[in-house]
Amino acid sequence: MTINKTEKIHPSNGMVIRYKGLLDMDSLYKNVKLWFIKNKYDYFEKENTEKHKDVGINIKIRMKAQREIDDYVRFDLEVDMVEVLHYKKVEGGYYGEPRIVIRGFMILDYRNNWKLIPFLFYLYNNIILKNKILKYYWPKIFDEMMDLNDLIKKELGLIK
Repeated sequence: MTINKTEKIHPSNGMVIRYKGLLDMDSLYKNVKLWFIKNKYDYFEKENTEKHKDVGINIKIRMKAQREIDDYVRFDLEVDMVEVLHYKKVEGGYYGEPRIVIRGFMILDYRNNWKLIPFLFYLYNNIILKNKILKYYWPKIFDEMMDLNDLIKKELGLIK
């Protein structure tokens, strides 16, 4: 296994959560944002749009968060709440069909200190630091990504 500058932690298209039923988008949004803050991530929104249609409101929210672990490694997490279709008020709350995608990345040498010496960058990642990357950094961001996944599923009522 060769370790590159940007390592994907998620499956190919990201971790996808689909749901159909009662939901509270405001609570979901606030709790995901609070999770980023609590875990010391720098959070920002790439997109937050709302389109009113005949069948309800179509919402699209794209969140991104970054945390510098040390001088060499940074974790990036993305949460895309796309296709929140038919979001409308019904008896007992709001009804919607969200599709939520979670992606995680481990960025090595995020300050580009090794950019001019790619061979040494390769040696450092794949020989000197490989054990620490695979046994410390990778499980750490994977656990954080799964914790965020659990929070979202709990908000949607998929797990108790």
